[in-house]
Amino acid sequence: MRFSFFFACCMCFSVQAFALDSYADLVDELMPSVVNISTEKKVIDAKEGGIDNVMVDPALQGREALGSGFFIRNDGYILTNQHVIEGAKKITVVTNDDKSFDATIVGVDAPSDLAVLKISNATADKEHPLVFKSVVFGDANKARIGDKILAFGNPYGLGVSVSAGIISAKSRSIGLGEQQYLQTDAAINRGNSGGPMFNLQGEVIGVNAAIFTMRGASGVGFSLPSNIANWISSQIISNGKVRRGWLGMTVAHGIDKYTDKSGFVITEINEESSAYKEGLRVGDIITEYNDRLATNISDFLHFTETMEPGQALRLKTLSYGEEIRNVIRIQEMPEQELKDVTNKALSENRKYSREGLGEDVVYISELKIAVREAEPRGLTIVKIDSDSPLRGKGISVGDIILEADRAEIYSADNLLDNIRYAVFSDYRPLSLLIQGIDNTFYSTIELAKEND
Repeated sequence: MRFSFFFACCMCFSVQAFALDSYADLVDELMPSVVNISTEKKVIDAKEGGIDNVMVDPALQGREALGSGFFIRNDGYILTNQHVIEGAKKITVVTNDDKSFDATIVGVDAPSDLAVLKISNATADKEHPLVFKSVVFGDANKARIGDKILAFGNPYGLGVSVSAGIISAKSRSIGLGEQQYLQTDAAINRGNSGGPMFNLQGEVIGVNAAIFTMRGASGVGFSLPSNIANWISSQIISNGKVRRGWLGMTVAHGIDKYTDKSGFVITEINEESSAYKEGLRVGDIITEYNDRLATNISDFLHFTETMEPGQALRLKTLSYGEEIRNVIRIQEMPEQELKDVTNKALSENRKYSREGLGEDVVYISELKIAVREAEPRGLTIVKIDSDSPLRGKGISVGDIILEADRAEIYSADNLLDNIRYAVFSDYRPLSLLIQGIDNTFYSTIELAKEND
């Protein structure tokens, strides 16, 4: 009996293992949905050692750029990356059966780097329009680290290719605005940009968007999650643009000192926003939104961004320890708010950590760090000593100090003034607002009493 049970288990395992030996059947099913995209335009070479979100064939410099895309509707609508078609004079789409079509741009969304195309001559015969195989969007939120995936694309202009791998990480920030990405070890190369990432159920869970490469190292791939891509492409097709919800505030993780309750502390608020007009102010703590606990800032930002302008958002907030219930009307995000200036400052100044110290670097002996002024405000950390009180606080070289004890920081002298006040108060802890790669957060720092 034991032998029979063991044999049956082995048989089940063998069948399962055999089923995973080949992706051929799944690839055959999915390949018709993927297209090659070429554009006549002048391209710019990507720099080594950075985030390569261009992914074009360098051999075609000055003549054309190559990328990938996939059908999201069977009547010829295609999703790709904006940078694939940016500045294009002509866009050509080649399907898996080697048929070529001209395509026009339906709309683009710069913050997500997505674009929707439409095959312009797909319905020349109105009685017998062409029908294309469209993808099915999956739920990237349900994807798990370790799940197997297939990445499709047009590497180096060779044609539609597929590579296999796993989801290596989720919710990655890579310096391209506020978007969070899926990370994969699947081979993604120049030309794969705009191609789909499928799970083993044949659902799209990401749009291949970027690779990170260092000299002598393999690249790490990043894909925009399907939930965001599906929402954005639907808005572009319906409205020609993306209407994002806007609260008019910036938040960070914080704790209310009166009640010790955690949530999102409001660090900036626009006086023209409905939130400000409803009485919310800098320093207030959001503890709940629409009956959800305020624990993950990325979830909160995505939730409010995807709300329709005019919808009501219910908030529970703490103001000087007093709990207040607010109802905020979501507004449409103004054009000038689409780019996060703090993230821009971070990505612009992150290069300083590789270039070494210069004349414009100031050493803060009390914190045992070297800093450089960032734009539009804050101080970029370019060096952290091994015995700095910032060590072990989740703070890294390249992060930006935005505030000290709730005072905005614009210069090293500005920061030193706040440090002196803390020193005069018997070296009381200093509260810093830090803009990191993944989020903005407060950190309490014990000041160093000795200068080494």
